[in-house]
Amino acid sequence: MAAISTFLVGASILLLLLFYVGTTMHDRKRRYGSVLILLATAFALWTVNSMGIKLGIDLQGGSEFVVRLEPGKSDDGSPKPVTQSSVQQAIAILEKRLNSEGNKDLTMQPQGDDRILIQMPGVKAEEFADVRQKIQQVAFLEFRIVKPQNAPGQPRTPGTEDLKYKVQKDEQGKELPERGTETVGNRADMEGKYVKEAFATYDAEGWKVILNFDSTGAKLFDEVAAVNRGRQLAIIVDKEIISAPTLQTDRFGGTAVISGRFKEQEARTLASLLENPLENPMTILSESAVSASYGQSSINQGKWVGIAGLGITTLFMLFVYRMAGLIAIVGLVINLAILFGGMSLFGFTLTMPGIAGIVLTIGMAVDANVLIYERLREEREAGKTISGALESAYEKAFSAIADSNITTLISAIILFVIAGGLVKGFAVTLMIGLLSSMVGALIVTRVIFMWVIDKGLLKSISTVKLFPDGVFDILAKAKGFIIASLVVTAISFATLAVKGKASLGIDFRGGGLTHVELKAGKAITDSELSTVLKDLKLPDGKDIGSYYIQRKGNATGGDVIAIRSEFEAGPVIEQAVKAKFADQVEGTQGSRVGAVIGDEAAKTSIIALIVALIAIFVYLMFRFEFAFALGAIVALAHDVLMVPGLCVLFGQELSLIHVGAMLTIAGYSINDTIVVFDRIRENIQKGVGGSTRELMNDAICKTLSRTLLTGPTALAPMVVLLFLGNPAMLEFAVPITIGVLLGTYSSIFIASPLVLWYAKKTGTSLKRQVLDAQIEAEKAQAAIAAAKAQA
Repeated sequence: MAAISTFLVGASILLLLLFYVGTTMHDRKRRYGSVLILLATAFALWTVNSMGIKLGIDLQGGSEFVVRLEPGKSDDGSPKPVTQSSVQQAIAILEKRLNSEGNKDLTMQPQGDDRILIQMPGVKAEEFADVRQKIQQVAFLEFRIVKPQNAPGQPRTPGTEDLKYKVQKDEQGKELPERGTETVGNRADMEGKYVKEAFATYDAEGWKVILNFDSTGAKLFDEVAAVNRGRQLAIIVDKEIISAPTLQTDRFGGTAVISGRFKEQEARTLASLLENPLENPMTILSESAVSASYGQSSINQGKWVGIAGLGITTLFMLFVYRMAGLIAIVGLVINLAILFGGMSLFGFTLTMPGIAGIVLTIGMAVDANVLIYERLREEREAGKTISGALESAYEKAFSAIADSNITTLISAIILFVIAGGLVKGFAVTLMIGLLSSMVGALIVTRVIFMWVIDKGLLKSISTVKLFPDGVFDILAKAKGFIIASLVVTAISFATLAVKGKASLGIDFRGGGLTHVELKAGKAITDSELSTVLKDLKLPDGKDIGSYYIQRKGNATGGDVIAIRSEFEAGPVIEQAVKAKFADQVEGTQGSRVGAVIGDEAAKTSIIALIVALIAIFVYLMFRFEFAFALGAIVALAHDVLMVPGLCVLFGQELSLIHVGAMLTIAGYSINDTIVVFDRIRENIQKGVGGSTRELMNDAICKTLSRTLLTGPTALAPMVVLLFLGNPAMLEFAVPITIGVLLGTYSSIFIASPLVLWYAKKTGTSLKRQVLDAQIEAEKAQAAIAAAKAQA
């Protein structure tokens, strides 16, 4: 029933949108638009209320692993390649291991030919280590007869090897003394693949694991027992002896018992592993584990950041545009409602970077309104009525709004397709936010204006003019600005060269990263941390290696400590810190990325940036002349390439979030440039007199107010993120802030001078190209109209 209702409402919204776009009658457009807005908003709110929004692991807590299946061994000992059936079998086995009772929200899906993505939302912090063990442990069970041990100094008996007993722990978790080794045959007397069922049980001697064999296994086990009655049989799991009982009889009836001073959880885990053995070993390539308290803290911060960003944007719009600013904020609120409704309806997951994307959407959504309002002010100054000025403003601003949003959408789509994990969550919110912001700016605010003007509630537009009118010879200063840009670019590249691999975060070079959020008012000194960390050992007894401690402020609660370490040391450090400072720690987030994933992420990021630049260039070639496209793409590359070095200069390590930020910058930066180029083209098409240089200066100055106004609206939410966001949001806010400043600068002082320089060097007549393109477009429209008339 819900699906039918959703379909009917969606069809109604689409139909109303077609009526709204198709009608030219003012009253009908206003009525269709009003019903469309009310229906879409109500449906979005209902969808969020009834379906909710799916939260990512970083917000609700849980664990995520990317594992790779390694080649196994065939019966003859030869390598067993990983196949699609191997991957599917591994998924089925992991399902049984990790969700034996079927009550956990577990999702697993293949990635490529030999990888599996495992997501377990809601897993408690104390379960992370157990989940990790269940994933990695192959549980290769075998039975071998214990051989007489070699006398000291005597050569080993051919066909034997020494294996250690598995280390046992007492009730307090302390390791018991080692039980030494046993000499066993180097080949199994019987393999564990014949186990039909394994379960844990408790009796007077403690916890045990009962094995039930299939018919073949029962026969083979009895054959081994008959030949070796009175001798010890070593029960071996993954090359460790669990126990070595004496075979008291030669008839076991298809059942064997494994004992070894187990705790309940150990016995149950072993039983699960033995019942569901993996044929292919697994290697964890990356993992992320977030405690529920850390995730809730992120949600709380996201709410405050969103409210603060919306509040600052509201105050700014009311100050500059008064009544029109209020209308823009209403459109923004409806835009946010549609954004959340879309995420809920299509089941998209909200992540921490996704929250940052929503905050950015607040700033970018107002950008279209500023463009329209600046056009509206110009039309009013030209003497048009408020109603006529409004129609003209929306009509003239549409192409610039569409072009700028499409280029940003190109970046978001590339990011969604190529990226993975949390960054994909940012791409989702950015795509939906762009679409909903166009609805908010082009439909919602326009319909509201229709009502207030038609009812006589708005008779004039009062705005604060922050920048004086006039034409300044900005292009005359181009040489100085280009030299300054080259200097800053050199500093950015030099920073990366000097820092080298130290500029890369774990996403690219691999390693472990543990975020520890402290309770408000609590503190842990570096010396206290170092005291705990310096003596830590890995499970194999080796030192944890080098580590690096960094503190990150958090204005909404306690400080956050980031501990960078080697890959294997991540979980060990997290466990040790939580155990030692339990009273001070609010929550933790642990991430590990293997070198393989890091190398792939670096290559993928470079490909994503190159593909985005090429796609945007191709689109600009389609929409503008070559000179404009070239100037825009060079200015865009100038903005994007500067950001990594400057972020590193300010103390950040480059991560996948930075890649998402750079692609966003690519979209945002081109927005301002397109607005300027759109006005240059308009001046040429209108036949405005003067040289190309004068036309370009005029266009830059007429759009200068809009360019300098949209900067603060986009920056305001980012500044909030800088001061109130958690480390993941801060990691995103810094490059975006730098990118917005660079994008505003380059659209004025870099892009247009490059177009003029190219035109002079090649002898290109921009006026002739623009006018020829206009003539071709008019011919095409005439041909379409003629074809429709004949039809």
